[in-house]
Amino acid sequence: MEPRCNPAGVPHRPLFMTEPQTVPPITRRRFLFVAAAAGGLAGAGLVGCGNGSGGSGPSTSGPGGLSSSPERSSAPSSLSPASSASTDPSGSSAAPQALRGNGSRREPGDAGAARDALAGFGIDFLRQAVVADGAGPNTGISPYSLFTVLAMARAGANGATAAQIDTALRAEGIDGQGAVISAVDAGIEAAIAASRIPGSDLAPIVLQSANQTWVQDGFAVRQEYLDALAVQYGVEAMAADFAGDPEGMRTAINAWVSERTNDLIPELFPDGSINPATVLVLVNALYFKGLWALPFNAPQTGRFTTGSGARITTKLMTTIKPVPGVVGDGWTAGSIPYLGELAAMTVLVPDSGRFDEVVEDFDPAALALASKSDAQVQVTMPTFSLRSVPDAKAIAEELGIVDIFVPGTADLSGIAPGGLYADAFVHQTVVKVDENGTEAAAATGMAIAESAPMVDLELTVDRPFLFWISETTTGSPLFLGAVTDPSDVA
Repeated sequence: MEPRCNPAGVPHRPLFMTEPQTVPPITRRRFLFVAAAAGGLAGAGLVGCGNGSGGSGPSTSGPGGLSSSPERSSAPSSLSPASSASTDPSGSSAAPQALRGNGSRREPGDAGAARDALAGFGIDFLRQAVVADGAGPNTGISPYSLFTVLAMARAGANGATAAQIDTALRAEGIDGQGAVISAVDAGIEAAIAASRIPGSDLAPIVLQSANQTWVQDGFAVRQEYLDALAVQYGVEAMAADFAGDPEGMRTAINAWVSERTNDLIPELFPDGSINPATVLVLVNALYFKGLWALPFNAPQTGRFTTGSGARITTKLMTTIKPVPGVVGDGWTAGSIPYLGELAAMTVLVPDSGRFDEVVEDFDPAALALASKSDAQVQVTMPTFSLRSVPDAKAIAEELGIVDIFVPGTADLSGIAPGGLYADAFVHQTVVKVDENGTEAAAATGMAIAESAPMVDLELTVDRPFLFWISETTTGSPLFLGAVTDPSDVA
């Protein structure tokens, strides 16, 4: 079944897919540009919404419907340019298709190593985000989403740029980072399967991650990079028209994210973050909706002491039955399971007056300890919601990921030759928690641009000048003139 398209050119697909989809095999190792309708929004590269007869979607829908069985090819590694169109022998335009790398999705990595890497990176990032938020009362991030996009960029990085990302992500190299995400994806699949109600198609836990890459039409990308994205992250790439319509592409990519986050994140990339110099955009969108295994009692009015010490009135809810918990050094934690009990929310509450200390000392070992079940804990907690838009670029730089953002210094030569650098790195998180369950979404995006050519000197034409027009074979002037007053219009 072809996906229906909304006015923005984004396919309407079920947000939470649990069964494989069948799609035609991909036979061309190149991009096909999805042309926007005349006068309409530039929907380049948004699969299934071109003017052709069909599109290519993910070949399977594991966590997030990511392509897990890219077509294999015996063609040698090479640069793969995006192509604005393909034609059959009759000259008619072919259906829009995506460029996929070679190789099947890798096997899941070690679960413990994945937890330690994501927890370590996530705690580091959250700690910086809390400091950066200053007076902001609530902060949230998605370590998984941030990690995924940085790792997708790392797949094309070399030298110091690669080493800085490896250190921050606490996982070494392309294979090490792919092992982390594949292990988490396997855990996502298991949680979804465990939450299903026998005899029903309904999955009370909805947990979907979607990755996508857009590449400037005609920009030559190394085949090895596309292969790494396919094998490690199940990603396919689509061509885009950043040079001709950057604002249209920004709108279209934001619409793609909005659909895959159930409209919780309608605008990931802000104005100006995608521009004519953009050649590549990497995006992860993550959505979660889950019912508690046992709902809380109806919320009651209660008191809560804020971080500033103020006593406020809010809605507090209490678990119907005790949940697994543990007492640590200066804190108590409880893990509240969702249906299927292969997903849970853990709340860790520092002892009075020890919040800053606990945050400062929090590490992957403490996170693992807090998830254990050494006691039965009756949890009373507030309903809450948060929307967090941390300065992801500034925080990444604080964590040591510096070179990737510096033109002329960034080494992304594994993506394509030439000077590429990350021009934008953005992240948003939304979380809503009440007595019935949780809804949460996160999205991360990185825009990669070509560095401007090296400037040896600057010439400002702010005084009388000569000009001429010539054919360049001989350099002979065809027109020649002098301008002393450009405001004197003929």
